[in-house]
Amino acid sequence: MVLFFTLPPNSLDYPYILINANRPRDGLNYIMAHRKAVEIVIIDAGVEIFRNRTVKEYPGGPESWIRRLVRLYDSVRRIVPHAKIYVTCPDYPDDYHPRNLWLSDRETNIERTIYNVLKCVDWYGDVRWLIPVQGWNRVPSSLLISLEYLEQLGVLKRYEYLAVANLCVEPSKRIIKHAVQYVHHWLHDHGYSDKKIHIFGVKISVLDIIAKYATSVDNLGYTKPVSQRLHDVFPWSCKSEDERELFFCEYMIQLAMKGVPIPITVFEQCVDRVLRMLDSLVRRYPSKRNVIADLINAVLSDLGKILGYVK
Repeated sequence: MVLFFTLPPNSLDYPYILINANRPRDGLNYIMAHRKAVEIVIIDAGVEIFRNRTVKEYPGGPESWIRRLVRLYDSVRRIVPHAKIYVTCPDYPDDYHPRNLWLSDRETNIERTIYNVLKCVDWYGDVRWLIPVQGWNRVPSSLLISLEYLEQLGVLKRYEYLAVANLCVEPSKRIIKHAVQYVHHWLHDHGYSDKKIHIFGVKISVLDIIAKYATSVDNLGYTKPVSQRLHDVFPWSCKSEDERELFFCEYMIQLAMKGVPIPITVFEQCVDRVLRMLDSLVRRYPSKRNVIADLINAVLSDLGKILGYVK
């Protein structure tokens, strides 16, 4: 069973929440409003800052960023004390700009990530850390270097959740599959088959090839059309709350079709929200009246099938 983490529209309850350390306010506001529904939270370290080639380090350095993450963890814990909260140790991706975050051939993004992991677990051992397994760009076997470091340093014995962290922008299904398989098989062969595996940033299109190996995945990409029928009517990123809700509900439908277990309450809320948005969308785009109506009907039909209303 693969859990899907994201940050939903503000109007919908959802149990598996992803909060970004660079923009924590949106996530904190969401869990404050929906705290009864929240079950598990992952705090992401915010590696997207490294999309900018000139950025080589976390703001203030890794020590300062780790403290920031712990403060965010404490804030989330106060709001949802009943929830499980995992914090991602700050890592250094190689897939945005290969070798850009290496200090040398001996101190690559892998070693830099391991140094941060040690700081996290040694300084704040009471935090539920999500341990990143970093690798080199498009070299799946390099993930084994991280795993060997983590085993030698005793980290694997202490923490239950690992995250494959070098696939966020990887387009190749073959490389994604091999990377996840490497981690899964290595853990199994070395006596760690009970570990949970999270995968950062994967797209819906690869879920079927990694589902048997992964515990969870995350993505915030539902704000763009996830299906052709949605793209045909709205060929852009969502521009309003109605569109955000519609895009999210369509994303949930596509996840369900891939076998991801979305709570039934999410689809019940989607039915309610989609039923209400037709008039507002038509007012905004009067020339698209007919195609919007067809889209809404198709989405409602699929929601009905999922909920068992339509046999």
